[in-house]
Amino acid sequence: MLSFLTRALVIYIVVIVAMRLMGKRQLAELQPSELVTTFLISNVASICIEEPELPILSSLVTILLISALEILNSTLAWYLPGYARLLFGKPVTVIRNGQIQESGLRHLRITPNDLAESLRGMEIFSPEEVLWGVVESNGTLSVARTPQDGQEPPLLPILIDRHLYSDNLQALHLDETWLEQTLAKKELTRSQVLVLLANGQRTLLVAKKQAATGA
Repeated sequence: MLSFLTRALVIYIVVIVAMRLMGKRQLAELQPSELVTTFLISNVASICIEEPELPILSSLVTILLISALEILNSTLAWYLPGYARLLFGKPVTVIRNGQIQESGLRHLRITPNDLAESLRGMEIFSPEEVLWGVVESNGTLSVARTPQDGQEPPLLPILIDRHLYSDNLQALHLDETWLEQTLAKKELTRSQVLVLLANGQRTLLVAKKQAATGA
């Protein structure tokens, strides 16, 4: 009995350490790779506890190896935006200026009923209330409401870590020439931009710290 309790305690501690090493993203909305990692770790841990004849060291090594692979994945995703989009996917616009984008729903294999249900969960009962709705890479729906009574339109993403939201450019009647001119005024390249948002009236640009320091 004591051996079983000790084994369970060791596995518990190692799993907690592994989850902490992988970071807080594991506690939020999971990406597919993170979900697989969590399932694998939980399965290995449960097998180790339920099968006391199995060497505990092999289970610990497996858990730490899976954790190391997830850390490597997230590190590569940070430094290589293209790899991140390949691994996690990219946001898909499903509502634009109050109009449902059927091509986006078809791409995601989401039915209009699924979309309406998600909107109702946000207390939105008509797509006309939405200026821009996007399904994030983790599967959640994010919306920017249509401005009312002279309110400023919400800022939409144009460039985030080298990922260009070309559909937002078009929706704001802007083009890549405008983008290059905006960056040139700040003496920045696309790779030096962390976040660029715009709404047709105002622009918010945040440069990466290395670029700001270099400037």
